[in-house]
Amino acid sequence: MALNTYFDFAENDYEFFRKNYEDGTVANSMGSLAQSICERYMKHIVSEYFDPEDVNAENRMGRVLRTHSLANLISFLRRDMDIYFSSECESQMRIIDGYYFTTRYPGEDSIELEQSDVENCMAAVTSCRNETISVCEQFEDFHRK
Repeated sequence: MALNTYFDFAENDYEFFRKNYEDGTVANSMGSLAQSICERYMKHIVSEYFDPEDVNAENRMGRVLRTHSLANLISFLRRDMDIYFSSECESQMRIIDGYYFTTRYPGEDSIELEQSDVENCMAAVTSCRNETISVCEQFEDFHRK
């Protein structure tokens, strides 16, 4: 499979994450990977379906494509694209938002994930994936009509 889009990269890592989850792996890298997967699913929606109407919108798009904040991506989708993920999905993603840094580097803010944290990661990744696919299907249906 060629990795050409944010979705392709997210799917590639999703399969890796899913297999490790099913094998019972509990590791900090699972947290940063889960957040990164959700980022890329949402960034796919932005990169493929957002049509900036002016320079300000183009700048906002550029910033959101560089963020690691799931909250910022959720806000962009709502504000700039009128796309809403379910409240359950958003809540799950907010739980893992920040894992990209706190699970990768030592310091005051670092954490060590436990099984329940990895379960939260799987729930967030699965919800984000399913809702991203649904959003993309809606855009594709719209463009085909």
